[in-house]
Amino acid sequence: MRYIIQRGRTGRALVVLSALLFAASGCQELQVDNLVDPDRGNIFANPEDVQTLIGGAFLPNLWGAMTESTVGGFALAGLYGIFPGQASELSSTLASGLSAQWYLDMVEPRQPHQNASVIAGTIGPWGPRTFWAHLGAAGATPYDGLFLLENGIVIEEDGVDVTARARAFAKLVQGWAWGYGALMFDRINIVPETIDLASLSFEELSALPIASLKPYDEAILDALAAIDEAIAVAEQNPSIVNFPQEGAGGSPWFGTATPVSNAQFIQIANTLAARLLVLNARNPEEREDVDWARVLQYTAKGIQNSANDLEVLNGPGGRAHIFLGRAQGNSGGTITFGAWRWDHRAIGPADQSGNYQNWIAAEPAARNKFLITTPDRRITGPTPDSHGSYTRYRSVDTGFIVSRGTYFLGHYQFSRHAIENNLPENGSDPGSTIGTHTFVSADENRLLRAEAIIRTQGVTQEAVDLINVTRTRQQTLQDGSVHPGLPPLTVAGGVPTVNGACVPRMDNGECGTVRSALRYERMIELAVTDVVRGFADSRGFGLHPDGTLEHYPIPGNVIEQYELPEGEYTYGGVGTEWGAVYAPWN
Repeated sequence: MRYIIQRGRTGRALVVLSALLFAASGCQELQVDNLVDPDRGNIFANPEDVQTLIGGAFLPNLWGAMTESTVGGFALAGLYGIFPGQASELSSTLASGLSAQWYLDMVEPRQPHQNASVIAGTIGPWGPRTFWAHLGAAGATPYDGLFLLENGIVIEEDGVDVTARARAFAKLVQGWAWGYGALMFDRINIVPETIDLASLSFEELSALPIASLKPYDEAILDALAAIDEAIAVAEQNPSIVNFPQEGAGGSPWFGTATPVSNAQFIQIANTLAARLLVLNARNPEEREDVDWARVLQYTAKGIQNSANDLEVLNGPGGRAHIFLGRAQGNSGGTITFGAWRWDHRAIGPADQSGNYQNWIAAEPAARNKFLITTPDRRITGPTPDSHGSYTRYRSVDTGFIVSRGTYFLGHYQFSRHAIENNLPENGSDPGSTIGTHTFVSADENRLLRAEAIIRTQGVTQEAVDLINVTRTRQQTLQDGSVHPGLPPLTVAGGVPTVNGACVPRMDNGECGTVRSALRYERMIELAVTDVVRGFADSRGFGLHPDGTLEHYPIPGNVIEQYELPEGEYTYGGVGTEWGAVYAPWN
């Protein structure tokens, strides 16, 4: 393992943290390079360079973790959809021999996750260890930048002290990276910038990988504290904490097409904090015990209008939202890593024919794709074999290995981004490098708030009004035809029945409740936000198939590097402590 130390004008040492924690390789060597020779220069001595460092904290590494982007040297080890495939959001067999071991995490009934320290270079379950490595890189940049700010670096623009902007941005990204680590792993490393790694003894530094591990329920509190600090700094510096768009100011910052204002930054941070707090629950019981009063506080200050959504540009500089491209796929030709369809547990409740109820009641081996009859125009057009506003109907199984299980198959492919951007049905780029992608939104904030109200106060008018915003939204199909949304929920009647149809229906065929309607809206409206959201929402709503691991272990290669005393361990499998039990929240 390699530690790189650089000394700047602060007279203290800066350690590039990603080499110490969240390691991506299997090397064991400890090597410290002391780069104190002034003739070799120091990129961190210049405040402008520090701002550039911090301004790149979101892109590319945190972006890469959330989108499967092959940045940061992890090209071989892409996630390839393992998290979404374990969720009840999307479904795929993956494709080709290269994915033979990856898809084992998606087989039903679910098996224990393969977590050996050494896996085959091309067929091993790389997803979790890639995610761990990406988050390590994403967390290292805020550490580096904040350490320098803690030790006297002042950033000025045209004679104005703008250090607060860098601090707020670094704390937000730090909290986001820590939070996503807490969401997906049983434990993660938390090393704040207040720890001077270079002042530690060799023994202390060697012990830090284990000593800094925190269980997910503690780590999420650290993540929220970092985001709270970002919010506080922004609130105290309204004229300073705002961010230029992509290509302006010498740093990518959020990589947006338009500037991010101070008010927008604060709202984004509050909605993100509410997301982390809710999605950290491992199962319906933990979700019930979320600090919903705190969620109400965050969402009250979160994004209220879609004009303030965080929409990041795809494409500049070769940036590709690979997960978005794979989710929408290309229905023609060979798809190297497999095609994807909506998971039936996400869209099946829209069905009025009874086909979904038959599917969910059958054993996995007896399941196959089926047609959905629904008034929800997000899922289909007027007929079961026509495109919806978020979905394209597919008659073929191109990109699927049918022998891996017909329960993976489906007719309906998530295509919202492609449809909204008027991309060809069989185009070579289904949206991975085109347009913008929404990472944090007013729709999410409303649905988080609605759930918090229901959990704390029961079904109220405010809650149903919040859910009805997306539920009743007018839908425009690819042919230009305009269709009404679903009929609004009511406090007294819940999900209404119109012409014999009600959306959603529960697994037993009965019309859904306001709670199941909220769950349905979250699964449809927030689909493909990133590789984590669907997995975390599914487990909290009880939608994971039996045996799905409720969080991942520390990756096997990292276990070996850290020399954890318990050695290799894993999660998942029917009847295990952290194996899910399918039981939808209704």
